[in-house]
Amino acid sequence: MPRITTDYIGPLLTNSASIKREAAKRRKPNEVVSVKKSLVEEHVNEGWEVEEELKLKTRLRRPRKIDEIVENKAWYLLYLLGYPEISSGRQFKIRIERKGAQPLEKQIDVFAKDDETVLVMECKSANKVVRKSLQKDIDEFSNLKKPIANAIKKHYGTDFKPKILWFFVTHNIVWSVPDKERAKGQNINILTERELRYFLEISEHLRSAARFQFLAEYLKNQKIPEMDGIKIPAVQGVLGGKKYYSFVSTPRQMLKIAFVNHRSLNDPDGAPTYQRLVKRTRLRQVSKFIHDGGFFPNNILLNFTDKCQFEKLSDDPSSAVKFGKLILPNKYRSAWIIDGQHRLYGYAPLDNKFLDQNIFVIAFEKLKQEEEANLFVQINSQQKPVPKTLLDDLEGELKWGSENPGERIGAIAARLIGLMNTDVGEPLYNRVTQQGIPPTETTCLTVPAIKDGIRRSRLVGSIFRRKEYEPGPLSGLTDQETLQRAHTVLNSYFSILESANPHQWRIGKSGQYCTNVAIQAHIMLLGSIIGYMESEKAINARECSESDLLSEIEEYLEPVTEWFANTTDIQVEAKFKVQFGAGGPREYYYRLCSLVQQTHNDFTPEGYEDWQQEQSEERTADADHKLKQLNILVHKTIFETLISIHGLKSYWDNGISDKRIKTRAYEKSLEDDPEVRLSLDNYLDFIEYKKVVESKSNWPVFKEYFNIPEPGEKGLSKNLKWMERVNELRRKPAHATEMRQYKLNEFEYIDFIYEEFVGRISDLESVDSAEGAIV
Repeated sequence: MPRITTDYIGPLLTNSASIKREAAKRRKPNEVVSVKKSLVEEHVNEGWEVEEELKLKTRLRRPRKIDEIVENKAWYLLYLLGYPEISSGRQFKIRIERKGAQPLEKQIDVFAKDDETVLVMECKSANKVVRKSLQKDIDEFSNLKKPIANAIKKHYGTDFKPKILWFFVTHNIVWSVPDKERAKGQNINILTERELRYFLEISEHLRSAARFQFLAEYLKNQKIPEMDGIKIPAVQGVLGGKKYYSFVSTPRQMLKIAFVNHRSLNDPDGAPTYQRLVKRTRLRQVSKFIHDGGFFPNNILLNFTDKCQFEKLSDDPSSAVKFGKLILPNKYRSAWIIDGQHRLYGYAPLDNKFLDQNIFVIAFEKLKQEEEANLFVQINSQQKPVPKTLLDDLEGELKWGSENPGERIGAIAARLIGLMNTDVGEPLYNRVTQQGIPPTETTCLTVPAIKDGIRRSRLVGSIFRRKEYEPGPLSGLTDQETLQRAHTVLNSYFSILESANPHQWRIGKSGQYCTNVAIQAHIMLLGSIIGYMESEKAINARECSESDLLSEIEEYLEPVTEWFANTTDIQVEAKFKVQFGAGGPREYYYRLCSLVQQTHNDFTPEGYEDWQQEQSEERTADADHKLKQLNILVHKTIFETLISIHGLKSYWDNGISDKRIKTRAYEKSLEDDPEVRLSLDNYLDFIEYKKVVESKSNWPVFKEYFNIPEPGEKGLSKNLKWMERVNELRRKPAHATEMRQYKLNEFEYIDFIYEEFVGRISDLESVDSAEGAIV
């Protein structure tokens, strides 16, 4: 049972067994109680549900309220971080004493303590995203910091001098800029749902080792007393024009000062973040390898963020190498891991004795953060490939300011996506997947897909003459201005779309409104609407303010928002469920365009008229008919010709040299009833006609009919590619679905081949007399 250890702090959990029991409870999304059967009705009236009927009692459950859920998540994080003392229950209190006033007890949501730190957390939450002033709460919390610190000292004794970290943990709260500055000024850290999710994820992998990562984030540049004055033998040299140190250290030392700047928690100073989250399976493999006596002969690669102290003992002039003692940094977050995070964190779950083993380290000194990221990519591209999502995300940092127009646009797009994904309360907040963290139903968008939509829309620029950057309608005078302008416009644009059908937007992957395909199409539609607006009203979008531009856009977007606002989920799916793959965004985009055109008749973006023709039922029926006729005419031409050469009895044996074709035809014929079974030539597939025609013995006979070069292609010895393509096109009517439609160029190709082939065989007999195959 939890106990109050003093009158100053309590109740506290101070042993691992009680902490584990509390963690098991807090992980559950529901409260669970067992009551006498006579009390069940009373509880049901209070919102409880029956979970299970027991012999003497009934087990009931009730979903936890949002404030309790947030507190439990924060508490569970500290449990995963391995804090040996944590607050118990929801009535943990600290005694507040002030001069000239009566003592009072202050309820604290979450409290934790280890040998070096104390964490005090205040939690604020809302069921839905709200903009809320926290000024009063911040001021109250700030005024209590000193008396809380005094109570902690009285509880643990004056010899305990911890670093106290103060936190506001929030969920669905949009922080205002003044509140952020106010909290920062009072040394209060902000832990939103985004950071909480990130640290919970890595803590599930690293457990207590993640505490170093957590403390590194919130104690940046603060001293670690036990690291003061540690000297180790080292070699100093220069590699690639950069100063480095080579030395042997221990996991215990490196874990305290090292930090991995992951893609899923951007550095608050805007520094590049390039690492992937630690993989659980890989970490276990590394830990087992070490535990079983293994060791790593290769180096962990670091970058010391500050200038190092090095006491030279001797040097080698011939190699410019110096030997001496390196004084290790004594601050949190002073050594960033460029490569080797799994090797270092693999020691975390192991016993103390493993933490003092030797590990090899190479550390550069004060590399620029862009150089760190480039080095990471170079190393990993030679080993396990860096995921495309990570490389796309990195483009915003590695290619920022590039003179290459493609890289420049990609960098702006990547940073833009990152901003929209971290805007609490905005439509794309937390909707983009992050490397190493599993996607969810709502966090289902990807950086490469959205970047593709931004590129194709030309909103932030395009490539002119293959080598020049041409500004887009959302471009500013500098790339930073472009980023801010596009950020404002796109957030507002998506807000308009979201408000039209909040349900479809919210469900994400399960719907058809806020998915990769849909977002790409919506972005492309925005580009086309702006282009149409510029043409119709003779204005330059770049000269419009963001607010003026949005008011214009909203007018043209109204047919789209009205449609989504007045339709059911079934109707949305019927109209906008498109095929996966590269063609999906294009199809979705043109369907959006068709809504706009209902109000603006002359709204015809590039490619839209071609798409309309592709939807023509009359033209589709004509293409289906011509493909069917081609099949009939090709078959008729081949086998009437073979019969004329070999006779009716021998045309099959002498005209078909490929035994596999004969075998397959025979096997297919057996599937028909003997009374309706046809001659074997009726059971060939279209692609097998090609093999018959191109055989060495038959080609001279068939060449004049079948040798049709592709449009614009130089003549080959056997121009039969058209038969392969026709075979592919025949699958559309043969396996018809709503999504399998002809493209405009396919209509044109079918017309071309049909006319060519019919023209070549017209001397055999009239096309109109073609009635199928020979029986």
